[in-house]
Amino acid sequence: MFGFFKSKKAPERQLSHPSQLAVGDMLTLIDSFAYPGWLKGQTLKVTDVQTYQYQHNAEYEFVLESESGKVAFLQIERNDGEEFANFSVKIQREDVDVIFTLDEFARIFDEEQLSEITTVAQPDAYAHFLADKYKQSETPYVCYFHEQDYRNQTLPRYQDESGEPCEVISLISSDESHSINIEIWEGGETEVSLTLRRPVSDVIDLFPGSRS
Repeated sequence: MFGFFKSKKAPERQLSHPSQLAVGDMLTLIDSFAYPGWLKGQTLKVTDVQTYQYQHNAEYEFVLESESGKVAFLQIERNDGEEFANFSVKIQREDVDVIFTLDEFARIFDEEQLSEITTVAQPDAYAHFLADKYKQSETPYVCYFHEQDYRNQTLPRYQDESGEPCEVISLISSDESHSINIEIWEGGETEVSLTLRRPVSDVIDLFPGSRS
């Protein structure tokens, strides 16, 4: 009978898939040479979850921070019954110039047809995120970025003013293992990301964070 008066502890969250990650949670990656040293076998913490809204669906991006303070972005891709973990890093204008040259990269924006581009250098810092050649996979499209997690909420109407619009250009390697993502924001600000596509099974451990 005395058990009735004992406080009931809330059950700890269980994580069975990376798509369930929330802010404060952590994941551990496989110890594989497919990754740079700061990701290889490392445990990373989720610091934010963001939403990219398209006309008919949405994708969720996990912002990850390594123990050394480096940042990567993770999206879970489902394609023809398979699942992939897409890890991205952002690069700066000077990196674009070294890897592709600015003149060559500018052709992506100027040409009416789908573009191709070849890397002219692969700096050590980005070598794992780079392929030798890329081809534009589709025409540019518009999405709306929300700096919040809409997984358990109703998305705003597409083209709602609550989201920040951006035009997206994607290029992909012939084996689809690497891609370039270009986001063009209102006012002309451009962000370039390099993406490494890996099996979702590379995420070998998931740890729920504390909840206040």
